[in-house]
Amino acid sequence: MQYYFKATDGNEYGPIGTEEVRDWQVQERMNGDSLIRYEDSDEWKPLREFPEFETIESQSTPPPVSVTSNNPAAATHFAPHRGALILTFGILSIVCCFPFGIAAWIMGNNDMQQIEAGMMDPSGKGITNAGKICGIIGTILGILCTGFQLLSFLLELSQM
Repeated sequence: MQYYFKATDGNEYGPIGTEEVRDWQVQERMNGDSLIRYEDSDEWKPLREFPEFETIESQSTPPPVSVTSNNPAAATHFAPHRGALILTFGILSIVCCFPFGIAAWIMGNNDMQQIEAGMMDPSGKGITNAGKICGIIGTILGILCTGFQLLSFLLELSQM
């Protein structure tokens, strides 16, 4: 069975399998109040109303993991961030090749949504946001430069 999960910020994630939902419960990324729905349904219900997950909810869970801990093992349930790659693409878009800016902009936006939803390592928030901003700037500069070159070419062509 596949499910969709609605985070507290309104973002939807899925489809995810039963095992992943159970893992997220153990990791305390989801609890009985978390809203999920079946893949083929539009009705959101609290997790505690799904009989297949009530055994996990009734078991005692380990103490919550602190995200701000300096212990690298404490953040193992987060997906790794791609901040360095996004920043590299953003800088390349400003310096030489604006299509890298489009990639940095899209990847940065997706990663920032995942960081805000608690799905990705929050330590990469600053560098990911910087890469996204560089990507936006590089894309805008690339479009403007391409427009000016096209305009210059058309003016030169019309004078022939």
